[in-house]
Amino acid sequence: MIIKVFVTCCGGDKAVAVVDEAVKQAGVDAQVEVVKDLAELAKAGVMSTPAIKVNDRLVVAGRVPKLQDMVGWLTTAAAG
Repeated sequence: MIIKVFVTCCGGDKAVAVVDEAVKQAGVDAQVEVVKDLAELAKAGVMSTPAIKVNDRLVVAGRVPKLQDMVGWLTTAAAG
């Protein structure tokens, strides 16, 4: 599973921390990539940060997700 965390400034560190903890709690095998390059954000269609994509599916943008939501998204992605 590939998880991309798109950050520019506000909430970026918190978003990465939530993703890291969610990966541990969900027990999934995941590669977490932090993307800070504005050109990459635009190329990915991300208009608001922090944003998180799981296997190329945007799951949240413009806010830091709740830990339980992130665990749920990872569990769902791993199952299907």
